[in-house]
Amino acid sequence: MTNEELFRKNQQLSTEFELYLLEHPEIEEKIPDNAMMVLLPDYDKELAEMNMKLAEANREPGQSIVYVRVEKLRVSRIEGLTLQVA
Repeated sequence: MTNEELFRKNQQLSTEFELYLLEHPEIEEKIPDNAMMVLLPDYDKELAEMNMKLAEANREPGQSIVYVRVEKLRVSRIEGLTLQVA
């Protein structure tokens, strides 16, 4: 996986996680301050492994880690769209 693919996949995954937190604020309350969030998609083992390695390399001493297992990701959250060019 290239760095560009890693960035793109993690960007999409983190955006979806943020949207999930907006819909489930009780989850956010369980996350310690200054915790490192590690997104581990079950549907993409290579990405999960790379994210684990990145977490290990970048963890600050004493920093909590929160592992977020993601079962699957929908293709799109948009169900209807209209585009009007003026």
